Amino acid sequence: MDSPNPPSFAPPSAPARPPLNRLAVAALVSGLLLGLPLLGVVLGTMALTRIDKRGERGKGMATTGLVLSSLSTLVCAVTLALSAYQLPKGLGEEAAGAAPYSDDYFSLRKGDCIDTGNDELAYAFLEFSFVSCEGRHTAEVYAVFEIADRYDFPGDDAVSEKADSRCWDLSNTYAMDSWALPTGVEVTYYAPSKESWADGDRQVTCLFYRDPAGPLKGSVRRDETMLDEHQVAYLKAANVINDARFGLKPEADYVKDDFTGYRQWAHDVAVALDEQARILRGHRWPAGAQRHVAALQAEIEAARPHWANAADAKDVGTFYDHYEAALHRPGHEQAIKAREAVNLTRP
Repeated sequence: MDSPNPPSFAPPSAPARPPLNRLAVAALVSGLLLGLPLLGVVLGTMALTRIDKRGERGKGMATTGLVLSSLSTLVCAVTLALSAYQLPKGLGEEAAGAAPYSDDYFSLRKGDCIDTGNDELAYAFLEFSFVSCEGRHTAEVYAVFEIADRYDFPGDDAVSEKADSRCWDLSNTYAMDSWALPTGVEVTYYAPSKESWADGDRQVTCLFYRDPAGPLKGSVRRDETMLDEHQVAYLKAANVINDARFGLKPEADYVKDDFTGYRQWAHDVAVALDEQARILRGHRWPAGAQRHVAALQAEIEAARPHWANAADAKDVGTFYDHYEAALHRPGHEQAIKAREAVNLTRP
């Protein structure tokens, strides 16, 4: 009888080694070597799914590739977001292809339009770039002048007073038709500081801007080079009285708080009305405008005595009596018809 085979004491053969998942290798290579982090994320995710199902090798490589590729993708996303986000120009970054920003306001000339990159900071133009006046812009230069030279710095208040007064006076030479100005337009300026004065700076640069209404859209320039003789004559007359009514009015809200100032103001308005009527009388108007200008002139001449009487008032009550009578002759409707007759924009 044959004996059974003796038991074998040889060690069992080792099981076959599972294959390496190729997607795991691709995930690692894509994220680290090829600069394709997003592809590495996709391949790493697919690799982990297949490894679990098939029992393949490469889980560590897939996990490493997935994690590193995810971090690289996040970095790329943040970088793109920061490059797309435009920081306020003049305070850091400049948009690609944009004009360079400068703080050299000596380079500004009448008619220049500028962008500061932050319309809410229009009152403090730290830096700017030149842009076309036809498009959106933060501010528009309408005048440049120099303060009379003197050795000592006159002080910030004195410089501001000169700049305020002169810039106000010059605003009508650039934008003659104040009724056609966009809503919210104001006047500001660059002026010498104590430090720049010591270096010879005497220049004041006057600008129009809108705050907080937003950027200007298109030039506000409407000067004698852009208007016909009838429009110029009408606007010169209108600006005489506008300057007196608004530019010379006392700061006090109540007449009793500055009775002398209000009496002087009433006198200045009466004088301005005389000058306005003189300009209107002295111009030869086209046939279609004559009757409308004549009607406006009649309102002006009717209002003038009331302003003169307010200037001579002995007490606040009498002042108000004449002032209210003057307000009943505003000439607003007549002014609108006269404007339309010389082809000026209706307000």
